[in-house]
Amino acid sequence: MTETAGHQTLSVETPESVTFAFELAGIASRGAALIIDTALLTLVILAEVLLATAVTASLGAALGDAAVEGVVAWVIGVTIVVAFATYWGYYVFCEVARNGRTPGKQALGIRVVRDDGGRVGVMESVIRNVIRLVDMLPGYYAVGLVAALLSSSAKRLGDMAAGTVVVRDSGEVTLSLEAAGRSPRVALVHDFLGRRAELTPEARYQVAVAILAAWGEEPGEWDEPTIAGRLADLAGARPVDATRAST
Repeated sequence: MTETAGHQTLSVETPESVTFAFELAGIASRGAALIIDTALLTLVILAEVLLATAVTASLGAALGDAAVEGVVAWVIGVTIVVAFATYWGYYVFCEVARNGRTPGKQALGIRVVRDDGGRVGVMESVIRNVIRLVDMLPGYYAVGLVAALLSSSAKRLGDMAAGTVVVRDSGEVTLSLEAAGRSPRVALVHDFLGRRAELTPEARYQVAVAILAAWGEEPGEWDEPTIAGRLADLAGARPVDATRAST
């Protein structure tokens, strides 16, 4: 791990001997993201409880209070199961389907990746979120906070167990544009990065892979933001002191 311009970064070397850097997410931004996610989850679960209450009331009006008493226990049981699934499924679904970004993480510009820079899979997400039960102890994520402070990669226990890390999400790449003296490959990278926001996610990935191939490299399991970051590094398209993680 290195420190650049006041930011801690984690260097990752791929099997192809390609090295790139991720800027680690700070504890403050991770905490703020957690607050946002918790608030959203609270609203969703509250809506589920209100819906269950309304269903119970409707059944009581339709069947009578005496007949509905046996149904109430089932409604409560189903509500508890749904709330439990919502709480744990929220993190796993968002991290897998949204490329490591829960709404809270996206709002704070951070996301979860594997230690090798790859996209988080179902197994990694399940492990890191099951261990969340330990990180939350004895309250206010005290165990997770201490683990992150002691870890060189700011990992909580869930990240250590799952082989994941939380990094800054630089979907944008800061360009260092110098028109003169560019090779065709460098010009191609600059053009792609300049037009990247206009492309669909599928088109961005396809174009990024094609340009990376022109540099003689294969993307492996990298996602498009990681490839874009690697292209920026290859073409010298971002200053060293402003380098952010390709996440």
